[in-house]
Amino acid sequence: MVELSGNIPFLWRLSAESSDGFCAVSMVVPFDSEEDNEERKDLTIETSVMSFSSDSSRSEREEMLEWNQDDMSLFLKLVTFHQDGEFAEATDSVRVDLTDPEIIEIIHVVAAAGFGTAYSSAGVIQDAVGRFPPHACDVGSFAALNTVAGFKRCVVVDMDNDDVICVLLEDVPGVEPTSEYERLTRHDLLMVKQTDLLHPDFCHSTQRPRHATLH
Repeated sequence: MVELSGNIPFLWRLSAESSDGFCAVSMVVPFDSEEDNEERKDLTIETSVMSFSSDSSRSEREEMLEWNQDDMSLFLKLVTFHQDGEFAEATDSVRVDLTDPEIIEIIHVVAAAGFGTAYSSAGVIQDAVGRFPPHACDVGSFAALNTVAGFKRCVVVDMDNDDVICVLLEDVPGVEPTSEYERLTRHDLLMVKQTDLLHPDFCHSTQRPRHATLH
């Protein structure tokens, strides 16, 4: 169990994965040797996220980056939701078990938000306007997308006016391959519109949520 505060240096490790400029993204929690004289290694959590660098020399060497404020804010918000529920307010300090699969999943989402490449939703999202009630979201909110493969769960990680970037929490099979992507899988980034965001309960049923109101 680790208590997280602004003083704990979470790091990202970018390791060269191919000659095409792709780097594997891992989270590293440095071990504080002052707390224990025993020899221990830093904690490393590998993610499924690949970072692309147009700088070929950068992609050939390992690089360590500190988490920025956006990384930590998203992480704390998702951890608070996991521990205390949807309406809990994020705090500056939380206790987390970094071996918990749910926490590791959150780390994957934060890595995707920071290093993933956002794909266009053309040919992926079905029009929801007038068919389903809109869902008010903010960064860190869970939502559903009405895709060509059914309703798929996602997390909102960035918003700019009507444009929204979300991290997919499920694969989207059946998408026609394009020059942009061959397939969409869990932890891929997708750019959608705010009107595409639906209540996450849609992922559990083909019916609208019980408390949703059609307008």
